[in-house]
This record gives sequence, structure tokens and C-alpha cells, in this order.
Amino acid sequence: MISFLLAASALTLLVLAVLFFFLLRHRRTINDNRKSLNAAVYRDQLSELEEEHREGSLADSDFAQARDEVQRRLLEEATVNPEVTDYTHGRTVAVVLLILIPLAAGGIYAWRGNPEVFNPQAQAQPQQVSEQQIKEMVSKLEAKLAKEPNDPEGWAMLARSYMNMDRPLDARKAFEHLKDQLHTNPQLMVDYAEALASDGQDQAALLRARDLVDEALKLEPGNPKGLFMAGGFAFAGRDFRKAATIWEKLMPLLEPGSQDASFVLENLNVARAKLKLPPLRPEQFQEPSGPVKSPPVGAAGAQGDSGVTPDSTPGSTPTGAALAGSSGASAVSGRVTLDPALRAKVSSSDTVYLFARVPDGPRMPLAVLKTTAGQLPLDFELTDEMAMSRQFNLSSVRTVRVEARISKSGSATPTPGDLTGMSAVVKPGARGVQLVIDQVQP
Repeated sequence: MISFLLAASALTLLVLAVLFFFLLRHRRTINDNRKSLNAAVYRDQLSELEEEHREGSLADSDFAQARDEVQRRLLEEATVNPEVTDYTHGRTVAVVLLILIPLAAGGIYAWRGNPEVFNPQAQAQPQQVSEQQIKEMVSKLEAKLAKEPNDPEGWAMLARSYMNMDRPLDARKAFEHLKDQLHTNPQLMVDYAEALASDGQDQAALLRARDLVDEALKLEPGNPKGLFMAGGFAFAGRDFRKAATIWEKLMPLLEPGSQDASFVLENLNVARAKLKLPPLRPEQFQEPSGPVKSPPVGAAGAQGDSGVTPDSTPGSTPTGAALAGSSGASAVSGRVTLDPALRAKVSSSDTVYLFARVPDGPRMPLAVLKTTAGQLPLDFELTDEMAMSRQFNLSSVRTVRVEARISKSGSATPTPGDLTGMSAVVKPGARGVQLVIDQVQP
């Protein structure tokens, strides 16, 4: 903002200086030229009188009278100083402009611009939307959907708005307009499950919510809300080992130090305490650089009486043609670079995630590497050791694509404004894979 003020002030001063120069200089020049022109005319008249007098066509008395008249006019022109008056007038105009131009510029900006940007407190505090404004927006959306009911995006927005307003019953009714999407969109499925589970006394709704979460995790094993809810259902059923296992898989997907991460870790350690296992620390899930991995539940918890293994999260079994069979290769290596056109959008401390995923398959990564933008360009190697699940890794698939994401927030979950890039589809074991971060997440 300081740079804007300096630039605007400098531009205003430049405009005023140019106006003053031409206004004052021009008037004085005009007046000086007029004096020179008049003097030249009078000299020409004197020369003509003298010529006529020499030729005898003008009598001595007439010549003397005419010469005196011309000399008198020339003397008057020399003694009267009109440029002083003009200069004074020009100076007055200049002073008026000096005052009016900045005032006019400020007034126009106050009228058409955004004066709030000059208020540091207003800049520091985000704009708050009042509860009344939210109600008005929801009412408008309700009226729009009443006229145009075939708008799935509108119903999804309305349902989520109802959840934010703590109106789960209304949210359920809105979600019911999305029957097709509720079997194909994992995020909508878990959002609907949240609305169903909001009433803990409705056992039928709770069962439906659990089924929706399981179905969503089959489509997207790494869905954060789905993993959290799946762990919650396991905990409510007193399957503490399964709850701990699921929440351990969720922890690396959350922003380090965030409220969500703290909340999930607290619940995870409660589940571990039920199993008489030591608590885990945040740094065990998010390292400053290197692989992002879920630590094992513990030697005693690797496989318990319930038969649940650390990788038995609902939906963690790979599906799809690309997953059939094993490639036998356990690593992919190459180089990731940043498009120079996006360099200005990146800070060296921004978090960079590298994911190996199945093309057109589950979104759960086969391997994850975490680093910072200051390390770019980076020569990388993704291995089975960096998998979130022992059963779903590079060795278990036939084809793979490497994706990169630069996250300002530090979260592995995509957010608008993230910078992304992806490689071509390759086979596990490929080396020299090239990918460029050259896209902005919409």
C-alpha cells in the first residue's frame, strides 16, 4: 500500500510540474513574442517614413509628425509591461490547480475506489458476514431452487449451508435431491453422512451414515472427513484398535498444528489409551521434509484379537484394472521443477507434496513425499516405504502418475490457489520422470 501511495503522489507531482511549466512559460513566451513583433512593425514604419522623406514624397513637417507618432507608440510598447499581468494570472491558475488536482483525485478515489485498503485494522480483520446476511442468502437460494429444482450444485450448497446453520434435518431434505451424486461423489456422500449422524438417537440414520462413509472411502480412500467419521464409528462400536488405525492414516493429511490435527490426535490418543498404548506426538506424522507416513499402532497393535490390521480401513482395498496384479517394481524417480511464470507466487517456505497415484483410480496416494519450495528443482524418488498403506503401494499396481502440489496452507488436501503439476503415465520402476508445476488449482 505504501508503494501505491508513493507512486500516486509522484505521478500527481509530475502532472502538476508539467502543467506549471507550460502554463507559466507559455504565457511569458507569448507576451515576449508580441512585444518583439510590435517593435519590428514600428521599425518597419520608421524605415518607410525615412525612405519617403528622402525621395521627397513626404514634407519635412509631415515626416516629423509621423515619426513622432511612431516613436511615441514604440515608447508606450516598451514602458507598458503586459507580461506582468499575464504572469500573475498564470501563477494564480497554477496555485488553484495545485490545490484542486490532489483534492479532485482524492475525492474521485473516495467515491469510486476502495478507501478501506488504507485502514490497517480493516485489512487485518477479515470481513465478517452477519447471521442475518447468511439467512438472507440462504432464503434467496431456497427461492431460486423452488423455481429451478434441477440444480445439483445449488442443492449441495443449500445442504451445506443448513449444516453450517445447525439445521441437519433441513440439510437431509436438501441432500435427498442429489440421489445420483450421492453414489458417485465421495465428498457429498460424507457430507450427507454427517447430516444423518447428527441425530445420535436415530439408529437407522446412523447405519445409513456408516454405509455412506464406507462407500465413499471405497471411491476415495484418503477422504479426510470420511476417515474421521469412519474412526468415529469404530470408536463408538468400541473397536478402539480400528479407530486408532484409521485416525493414524488421517493425521498426515491434516495441516500440522491446525485445530483439526490437534482434535484428531487427541481422539487418537484416547483410543490408544483404551488399548494401553503410549500416546503419539504430532511430529511422528509430519516431518519437516521427506516421506509422510503413518506410524504403526505398535507391536502389540499391529494385529489384535479383532483381526483388524493397520491397513484395514474401509475401502483401502485397491480396485480397478490398473491395480490388477503386481508390477514388482517398488520405486519411481525423476525431477520436479517449477514453471518460471509461477515463481512469483511461491515462497521458499511453502510446502510441496509429491504424490504417486493410480491414473483414473482411487485418490489415495501410493507414495507421498513432503518437502519445501526452496528445494525446487528437486530430484525425487518415491518408494514403497512412503506408502500410506502396506497393501496399496507402488509394487501393487501396473501404472502410476506422479503429481506435485505446492500448498500455502501446508495441507495435503487440495485448496483453491494451490500450484500443481503432473507427469505422464509411467510404470513402477520408471526413472527420469519429468513433471513441471505449471497449473493453479481452481
